[in-house]
Amino acid sequence: MFGLRTALPGARSLVASTKVSNTSNTFHTSVSALAKPRKSRRDIVIQVRKNNIQKQEKIRLELESSAPDYILGKETDFTRSLLRPESVLQTPLVAIKPETTSTTSSTEDSSSSSKSPGYSFSTSPLSPSIFSSASRTPLVVSTSKPTGYQHFLTEQETDLIFDQVPQVQVQELMNRSTLVNERLQLPIEMQKAELVRRIAALENGNAKQITLENIRRAREAFQRAEGDTGSPEVQAAVMTVRIQNLHSHIQNNKKDKHNYRRLRMLVHQRQTVLKYLKRTYPDRYHDCLDRLGLEPRAIEGEIVI
Repeated sequence: MFGLRTALPGARSLVASTKVSNTSNTFHTSVSALAKPRKSRRDIVIQVRKNNIQKQEKIRLELESSAPDYILGKETDFTRSLLRPESVLQTPLVAIKPETTSTTSSTEDSSSSSKSPGYSFSTSPLSPSIFSSASRTPLVVSTSKPTGYQHFLTEQETDLIFDQVPQVQVQELMNRSTLVNERLQLPIEMQKAELVRRIAALENGNAKQITLENIRRAREAFQRAEGDTGSPEVQAAVMTVRIQNLHSHIQNNKKDKHNYRRLRMLVHQRQTVLKYLKRTYPDRYHDCLDRLGLEPRAIEGEIVI
């Protein structure tokens, strides 16, 4: 080789060109030499499955964090208007509590009346009324009204019973007897009406009476016509009242499994009624959900209680 280089001119350049060509060939084939080993089909399937599981877990966590309340929903004007037994029954009747007042009697009434507790009957024929105010402390009629009344009493009925009936009763007594004085008899009739009003107040009722009052308010708020008790909106509103009542009861009685089952049944029945409303009247469906404070996910999706 040494002799060849010395014997042939340009042999050195030939060897150099050969080295350059070898270098160029090595450069072009380095991509395949440095490439990563190709994954098998089994490894690719396993990686895709892991990615899908991670995506599903992320979606599940997002849905759980933003899940609506399937039972109570959001607070609305309708839900705020409902009465709570714990707030009504535990509140004393301060608003309609009577005030004690002292009355002064005339000398004629005090000398002719008998000293007996309560109302005293006059024996003097000159007395303007058969009742004497000598030993009577009148019951002051309250100007404020209670939270509500039992037995579905409306405002017109309460005005008739507690405001107009005493005056009519006084007029009838005056027509029957000339000894009845309107100035003295009217406070007595007003006292009777005040006592009846306090007995009929919801503060003296029970939890069932409060629930019935809430149902009446729900029907009046969601009825589409007078006397409507069967439209889907009314049914959903009544179920909402019963659901909230059972939910507050279960919060205080964790082991009441019977009412817990009733609560789940009512929630699913309300879901069925609202789904029917969505199929038939979509506009009314969304309006009803807004008034009840429920979200579409709490009705259309799967309910887990």
